[in-house]
Amino acid sequence: MLSSITIFDLLVFLLFGFALSVIRDYRRRRGLPYPPGPRPLPIIGNLLDIPKESSWLTYTEFSKKYGRFFCLISALYIMRSAGDVLSFHVFGQVIIVLNTVKSTKDLLDKRGEIYSDRPVIPFYEMYGLKFGVPSP
Repeated sequence: MLSSITIFDLLVFLLFGFALSVIRDYRRRRGLPYPPGPRPLPIIGNLLDIPKESSWLTYTEFSKKYGRFFCLISALYIMRSAGDVLSFHVFGQVIIVLNTVKSTKDLLDKRGEIYSDRPVIPFYEMYGLKFGVPSP
């Protein structure tokens, strides 16, 4: 005998799935927030915010708009500076944009081991190759 699924059951199921995805994302990031960026829409995220032409100009404007805040309490003045790193969410995938040469060199050259995620191929290691190139 089949029981009918009510809207309440469907809503509970969807909320449970959403809660699981939020917990998984939180654990993956270890509780750290993403860099600033435009507020994503439900489901599609920032798909409509990503430029198709002249992307460097749009990302420069985003960095000015969603940059870091500095608050000088003594002068009661809030100053906004351009952000070096922006984040966009598209269909659950996070896209990070490095907006300056300084941030690119710092994150990819100096600390590249942290962010690189190449698979290890045992065949290359057996023959003394590193990333397909003979190692000295």
